[in-house]
Amino acid sequence: MNHNKHTLVAFLRRLALIRAVVVILGALGIAGLCNNAAAQKYIFTNIWFAPTNLVSSTNHIENGNNNRSMVYNPVAGEVYVCYKTTPTFDVLSAANGTYQGSANNTGIIGGTFTLNQLAVADDGIIYGMNLQQTISSGMKIYQWTNWQTAPAVSYSGDPSAGTLARRMGDNLKVKGSGTNTVLLAPTTSASGTLATTNVVLFSTTDGLNFTPTVLNIINIAAPPSGNNGPTIACCFYTNNTFLFMQGGSSLYLVQYPTNFASLGSPVNATAIATNSTLLSGTTGQKVLSYAPAGSLLAVLGPMPNAAPATDPISLYQTSSFLTPASVGTTNTAHTFANGNFVGGVALGGVGGTNRLFTMASDNGVYGWSLTYLPAPVSPLITTQPVGSTVYTNLGSYTFSITAGGTVPLVYYWQYNSVSNPATATTIYVATNSGTFTISNLTVASSGWYDCIVSNSAGTTNSATVNLVVNEPLASSYVTPLWSIAADGSQPYLDTSYNTRGLAYEPVSGTLLVAEHATTSIYALNPTNGSYMYTLTTPSSGLPNGSIFPLGQIGVADDGVLYACNVSSYNPTNSTAQSGVSDFSITRFSNVSDPAGTKPYSLYPAFTGDPGAASPSNPGVSSGDRWGDSMAVRGAGTNTQIILGTYETLQNGQFGTGSGTNVCILTTSDGYNFTPITIAVTNAPDGFAYLGVAWGSNNTFWAKSPGYNLREVQYDLNSGIGTVILSFATTASAGSLSAVAGIGLDVSNNILAGVNFGDTPNDLELFQIPSLGFPPQAYYQAFFPTNNPNINGNAATVVKFPYIFSLDANNGIIALKYSVPLLPFTIVQNVAANQQILTWQTIQGHTYQLEATNAIPTSANDWPHIGAPFVAPSNGTTSYTNTIPKTGNLFYRIVAQ
Repeated sequence: MNHNKHTLVAFLRRLALIRAVVVILGALGIAGLCNNAAAQKYIFTNIWFAPTNLVSSTNHIENGNNNRSMVYNPVAGEVYVCYKTTPTFDVLSAANGTYQGSANNTGIIGGTFTLNQLAVADDGIIYGMNLQQTISSGMKIYQWTNWQTAPAVSYSGDPSAGTLARRMGDNLKVKGSGTNTVLLAPTTSASGTLATTNVVLFSTTDGLNFTPTVLNIINIAAPPSGNNGPTIACCFYTNNTFLFMQGGSSLYLVQYPTNFASLGSPVNATAIATNSTLLSGTTGQKVLSYAPAGSLLAVLGPMPNAAPATDPISLYQTSSFLTPASVGTTNTAHTFANGNFVGGVALGGVGGTNRLFTMASDNGVYGWSLTYLPAPVSPLITTQPVGSTVYTNLGSYTFSITAGGTVPLVYYWQYNSVSNPATATTIYVATNSGTFTISNLTVASSGWYDCIVSNSAGTTNSATVNLVVNEPLASSYVTPLWSIAADGSQPYLDTSYNTRGLAYEPVSGTLLVAEHATTSIYALNPTNGSYMYTLTTPSSGLPNGSIFPLGQIGVADDGVLYACNVSSYNPTNSTAQSGVSDFSITRFSNVSDPAGTKPYSLYPAFTGDPGAASPSNPGVSSGDRWGDSMAVRGAGTNTQIILGTYETLQNGQFGTGSGTNVCILTTSDGYNFTPITIAVTNAPDGFAYLGVAWGSNNTFWAKSPGYNLREVQYDLNSGIGTVILSFATTASAGSLSAVAGIGLDVSNNILAGVNFGDTPNDLELFQIPSLGFPPQAYYQAFFPTNNPNINGNAATVVKFPYIFSLDANNGIIALKYSVPLLPFTIVQNVAANQQILTWQTIQGHTYQLEATNAIPTSANDWPHIGAPFVAPSNGTTSYTNTIPKTGNLFYRIVAQ
C-alpha cells in the first residue's frame, strides 16, 4: 500500500494466510503406531557359570547324578550344591560363583543317600536331609550354623511313627527362622517315581530339635502314574500355605492348620485352590522357589533326562494364585543326561528378587542377575502445548509439552491436523524431548499444531493449538528513535515491576522515569535515551503509601511535575479525612534544572482520599485504590489531574469500591488541588485502573487490559461521567483488547498504548476517526525484552512529535511520528432531498471528491467534483449534492 495516497473503495482487514510449512524431517505416517499394553518383566543376565568338575581336587560338582539339590544362603551370600556320595556340599560365592570350600561333614552317616537335600532358613541356618527308600529306616535332619562347623542332628527317626512306608528326602523346603522355623518334606512311593498326598512338616520349640507332623492333603486328584522322577514341585507360599504339584498338570495351593504342631499326627491339609495352566502342558519334573517380598515364583523345568536339550527357567508374579503373570523366561543348555529329573532353583538377593540360581544335575550351576522392568505406563500428557499470536520479528517460537509414562517417549509434532486433516504432516520427531521450535517464523508458519506422544504401552494426542504469525504493522509516518531493555543494565529498569511511571517535561525536553524500589525519578535525554541526572532520592519528600511510595508521574504544560504514590487501603467514613488517608500527590517545580540556578522544590499538592469527594455525597469514601493510573494536562491554575481506580479484586485487598470511579483534581492557585470524585455510571468495574488519558474539553479516555477503549464525558458539578464511545475492536489490523497504559495526542487523534496480548509486548499506534468509527491500528514497535508483565503496568506519553512508552519488565521505547493518512470511510445522509457526504480529514493532506454514474474500468477515469483542497485542521469535511438524485451515482475520495 502506498502510504502517500489512499483510494477509498472498502475497508480491508489483513488476514494471516495459513499455508503448509516446510516439512522438517519428511512425512511420517502415524497410523502404524500401536497401542500395545505390556506387562512388567524381568531381564535375565547370566553373571557366572560353575561347570561340572569345577575343582578337580574335590570334584563335588561333577558329571552324573550325584548333585541332587542346590540352595542360596541370604545371610552369607553363598550358594550350596549338595553332593550325595561324599556326603557334603560345595560352597560357591553367590556374587561370582568361585569355589569357597566344602562343608564340614563330621557325623553324617546313614541313609540310602547320606546327604541329599539342603535348605537355608531366613537366619542363615543350614539344614540337610538324607534320603531313605522307606522312612521307617530312619530319616535324619542335620543343622549347620555355618558350613565350616560340624553339624548337629536336629531330627532322627521315622517321622510317620511307622504309619507310612514311603520314600523321603528328595525334597526339603524351609521358612522362618529360630523357633519359628518350619521344614517341609514331601513323600513319594517307595520306588520314588510316584507322588503321594502326604507331606511332613517339622517344627521346633528351641530352634535346634525338630518334631514331625504328617499332613494328609485332602480333596486333590490321585497322583498320576509314570516316571517323572522323585522330585516334587513344592515350596512354601504365603502364611500357612504351600504350593504342591504331583507331577501332572495341576498346581495346588494347600493350606494347613496354623496350630498343626499341637495337633496329633496325622493332620488334614486342604487344597484351597487349583491352577491347571501355570505348569501344564509338559512332561518332566519341575522345582520351585518363592520370594514373598515380590510375590515372585521361579520355576526350573520341566527338566529333561536326555541330551542335548534345554532347561527352561520361568518367572511368575503370583499376587493372584489363579491368575499369575509371566514376567520372564530364559533357558540353559542341557548338554548331558539328567536321568533322575533332579535339580535346584533359588531366588536370592535383596528380597529374593534380584538374583537367581539354577542347577540341573550333570549340567552345572548358573548365577543370574534379575533386572526388574515395571509394566510400561501409557503416555499421559500433563502440560499441553500453547498456541499464540506472534509476529515474525520474534524470530522463533517454541511449543512445549510435558508427558509422563515409560521412556522412551517419542514425540511426533504435526502441522495442520485440524484445519486440513487429510494433509496433516508430521514435521518433527524427537525422543524424550517435548519441545519443538520453529526457528524462522514467517506468516506461512501459521496453522494448527498438535503432538502425538508414543511409547511401548500406547499413544496419546495433545490438544491442538493455533499459531498465528503476523507481519508487524509498519508506517512511513513513524520513525523509531531508541529503546532500552529491562535487563538490569540500568538502575531504573529491572524485571521486578519496580518501574511504573513515565512523563515528558516539554519545557526543557526531558524524559522522566519513576522507579518505586528506590523512590527515585531519573531524567533521560529524549532523543537518545541517555541518562542525564537523578531528580530525587528516597529522602526527598516523595509521597508515602501503604504499597509504593512512588507510582505514577505526569508533567503539566508548564513543566511542573506531579508524582503520586499507590494506596491500598479500605477507607471508611471515619478514615476519609485529610491527612489520614494514605494517598498523596507531590508537586515538583523547576525539574529541568535540578542542580543549577533554579533547584527544584517539592510541595504537597494533595493529601487525602480522592474517593471521598463526590458532589452528591461528600466525605464518604468510595473505598477505591488510587495511584495506578494518572494523567496531567494544562498549566498553572488550569492544571488538571485525573486518576483512575483499581479493579476490585481479592476480597478488597485492592479496594472495596465499585471500581467505576475516577477523580479529577483542579487548582485555583497552581499549588493546592481539590478533588472531585466522578462516578461513571455506564462503565464496568476496573475500566480505568491501568490507563487514563485526557481527551478534548470535558472528556477523557480509559483503557485497561481486557476492557473496551472508552471515551467518557464528565460533569464536575454533578460528579457524573458517561461513556459516549466504546470500542472493542479496531477498524483494521491490530488488536485492542489487551492494550493499556495509553497516551493520546488530542489534536491529531493519535492514540498509543502497550499491547500485552502480543508476543513480545509492543507499543501499538492507532488513529481515532473523528466520526466515531473504531480506531485503526497502523504501527507496532516491539519492546526489546520478552518478559511477562502479569500486572499490566505500563505508561505511554504522546507529545507531538514524540511518543515514549514504558512496559514494566520489558523496557522503554521512543518514537517520532507525523500524522498519518489512513483509509477512511464516507458517511452518507439525506436531508431535504439532498445528499450529504461527510468524511474525516487530516491537517495538511489534500482531498479530491470524485463521482461517476458507472464505475469505469480504469481507476484514473473518475470525474472530479470541484477542485482538490487542503484540510486546514483535523476534523471532518462535508459535501452536499443539491441536485435531486437521478439514477446511480458512485462517489469516491482520493486523499494524498
